[in-house]
Amino acid sequence: MKFSIITPCKVDDLPKLDELKANLESQTFHQFEWIIACNGFDNHFEETQFPIQVVSYQPNTIGAARNAAIKAAVGDYLVFIDADDFLLPDAMKKLNYMTPRNEDTLIDLNHYKTYETQQAYLKDLAINEHTPDFLPDWGGRKKRKPRSYALNFTSDNLKHLNLNKKQQHWLKNKYKVYSGETRYASLRKQLVLAGKVINRHFVNAHHLQFNELNDLYSDVQFMMAVLNSTKRVVLIQQYQYIMVYHNDPINDPSNAQLVRGDRWQKMVSAWIDGYQNLTNAEFRLAFAEYTIRRMNRYLYNAILSNADSIDNVDATLNIVSKYLNLIDKRAFKSVNVLSRRILSAIADHQFGVAQKLMASLVFGRNAHRIVKKRGRGITKALYQLVFTHLAVKPNVIFYESFLGRNYSDNPKYIYEYIQKHYPGKYQHIWSASDPQVKDALKDQPDTRVVKRFGFKYMYYLATSKYQVFNLRQPRWFVKRRGTKLLSTWHGTPLKRLVFDIDNVVNATPMYKRNFYEQSRQWDYLIAPNQFSADVFSHAFMYPQDKMIKSGYPRNDILSAPDRDQKAIEIKKRLGIPLDKKVILYAPTWRDDERASGNEYKFQLKLNVAKLRENFGDDYVMILRTHYFITDRIDTSTFGDFVFNESNYQDVSELYLASDILITDYSSVFFDYSILKRPILYFVYDYDNYAKILHGFYLSMQKDLPGPLLKTNDEIVDAIKNIDQIEQKYKERYAKFDERFNNWENGHAAEKVVNVLLDNSDK
Repeated sequence: MKFSIITPCKVDDLPKLDELKANLESQTFHQFEWIIACNGFDNHFEETQFPIQVVSYQPNTIGAARNAAIKAAVGDYLVFIDADDFLLPDAMKKLNYMTPRNEDTLIDLNHYKTYETQQAYLKDLAINEHTPDFLPDWGGRKKRKPRSYALNFTSDNLKHLNLNKKQQHWLKNKYKVYSGETRYASLRKQLVLAGKVINRHFVNAHHLQFNELNDLYSDVQFMMAVLNSTKRVVLIQQYQYIMVYHNDPINDPSNAQLVRGDRWQKMVSAWIDGYQNLTNAEFRLAFAEYTIRRMNRYLYNAILSNADSIDNVDATLNIVSKYLNLIDKRAFKSVNVLSRRILSAIADHQFGVAQKLMASLVFGRNAHRIVKKRGRGITKALYQLVFTHLAVKPNVIFYESFLGRNYSDNPKYIYEYIQKHYPGKYQHIWSASDPQVKDALKDQPDTRVVKRFGFKYMYYLATSKYQVFNLRQPRWFVKRRGTKLLSTWHGTPLKRLVFDIDNVVNATPMYKRNFYEQSRQWDYLIAPNQFSADVFSHAFMYPQDKMIKSGYPRNDILSAPDRDQKAIEIKKRLGIPLDKKVILYAPTWRDDERASGNEYKFQLKLNVAKLRENFGDDYVMILRTHYFITDRIDTSTFGDFVFNESNYQDVSELYLASDILITDYSSVFFDYSILKRPILYFVYDYDNYAKILHGFYLSMQKDLPGPLLKTNDEIVDAIKNIDQIEQKYKERYAKFDERFNNWENGHAAEKVVNVLLDNSDK
């Protein structure tokens, strides 16, 4: 047997073994065994192209699991693959070509980090037809791409190059050798166990074992011992090992995501245990320099900020002091002078002096970062260091709608209710990133509009007693004692949210953790219906007893007795002829049309010319795209038939002004259904979009109060026969209305404000 693949597994990780098994079966080379180290796992796998054995271990740690697997292994090489990771299809085949004759050579399959699931990742790889040198974006910065080190030569290309065998081998397999002067040039990556391939006879000859007592860093001491005795590292330059980060660090944290107050102590302890056994002087110094740089970058701020990785500062500094007195002091030269003074003070047990010096160093770094970033960096620093220490103003209410882009949505109607029923009682502060917000509020009493992330924004955000957001508050927001934060949210959910999402590739890597921490600051969350309350309770992990079950304030105008008069006023404001009916087209964004981050392009697939041809005498159309869509669609060629109101501040007013809604996968139809007007679903890409329909809370086929239409001809026919459509979907519409609108009685703003202000000063 050539290879022994070793996978430690906790009981919680057992479902992931099925995916890893399928991944190993998909390999184009199968001369390996798979050893699963797991207590309490009854091997249910059927026979496959490679043997599988399960081993148990004691104590119940990852280190003990790996040691037990090594004892059971019979392959010439040990390949370490974690349960939630996977390999590219040709990884084992490439590895077979790469195995050297020398036992003291470490092979690295080159790991690539992602937050995507294996299924989503490989699907993206296939759909986008990446060449082997390129992989999909990971879950971090959207513009970050893995580097390409080599050209994709084929066998036919090589025939005409007259290369020797060594050159051909390199071009086929593309690897990089770290030896001699470059031996420890990439030490951070070399110390990671995942994807490493080590000669089993080498491991046994050097009596290498994992630390069975350090439950966080059992592999550190092992990899230190490996690097101490190996002479070279062969790195396959095309990423073959895909390391999947857990995308739910709250409910399913990986070992690295566990909140542990002894994390720094465990890590430094592993360094000490490993360092004491190092015999290679060059590696001793390289490792010491690596750890010194790591402490310089992360330790000081963790200590000063009371990070969750440090419960006991003195205990942490004591073990760091022990390590610093063990290592070669030449390593101190790898950091700046002030950091050297800090390390020397820690080594001498002058912890008070060290912490004062840390404060100076961290302050200098923050100041440098502020100067470098300018703008928001300075205002954010003032918010954190100055404004949050000022007195809270009990009569100030802070509002933000859609990141300051609009004067709209629930915050608008909460504000207007308070203005009407508590005149002169409160000072109102509106966040604005768009001039339209200031224009909309320029004549309002007791109201101030502040530039988002400007000095005044930071001041009022820090000192206001009440904050009202329809999206999440800034991640660095400080919840102060005596203040109230209301999350209005912005719609009944159709697509799955946060903790109900398996794959968070279209969000930041820490999306779920950030959302969880931010939502813990909410004093209240508005629920527009019981369906939403139930979804929010598991999707946000937010308790229902803290929800305001009221309906949405923004929908009050849809049930208002004067809504018909308001509709006329809105039409006049927009210049829409009063003798014409209005079709509102409100499509959402598509996942596969992303421009960058949370910004998307949109291709207009609705045949507007055909609609104008058929209905231009009786109708006009309002186009309203999602705020994620960055490009303004040119509708000038359609003359006075189309009113492009994508930048219109308040979509609720557009609902009032319209007679028919055409939408797709947008959740706008939930609110629109309050009007009891017809809804058509133009789902031209339904077959392609169906791959994510499992990510919806509703069945589009069974639950929606209108027809699913895939072609422009079907749209035209539906509008021509809109009365028959209404009749056909009358019963389903009634059920939908009962399920989602029974709280919408026109008094939502009143209910919300009474809770927010406690009705104590009415």
